[in-house]
Amino acid sequence: MTTQVALVEYDQTTDAEVKAVYDDIIANLGFGMVPNLFKSMGHHAGFLRAHWTKFSSVILHGALPRTLKEMIGVAISQRNHSDYALKVHLHGLSALGISEEVLRTLVEDFDHCPLPMRDKAAIQFGVKAATAPHELTRADFEHLSAIGLESEEIYEILATANLFTSVNQYTDAIRLEIDKL
Repeated sequence: MTTQVALVEYDQTTDAEVKAVYDDIIANLGFGMVPNLFKSMGHHAGFLRAHWTKFSSVILHGALPRTLKEMIGVAISQRNHSDYALKVHLHGLSALGISEEVLRTLVEDFDHCPLPMRDKAAIQFGVKAATAPHELTRADFEHLSAIGLESEEIYEILATANLFTSVNQYTDAIRLEIDKL
């Protein structure tokens, strides 16, 4: 499978705005590189900036841990059969210290995944928000509140679901190649 758009490498661009975003990604994402997702957007500085701002605001900031938001993204990507985000975020979670057992059961046997009930409920809610938003009920929201999630955290789950729905659609449409990690 070949990516449908050319990736813009850091040393290939002369656009100062693209370089500035790439520098921000390298400095803040924590992996010392620019993922293919953002390289594919390097042809248009405004598009790249908007998507990096959304990604970093949702994933890198907020009340919920980054690892939980990335697990929500993995589960959504798996449900959507979207390989790019699934594989890249599994690798990222591993690099962030999540055990192989948790990662394996997250995708192969969720019912037996050794995560706290609160985290599993957040992941399930995120998947439902991403794949069947019209089926969310007041009871779904009340359940999260009853197990201790604050309104801000519930909003972050919804924002994560929205982000990964968009990422899955975009990366699938352009057949984005998995980063060489």
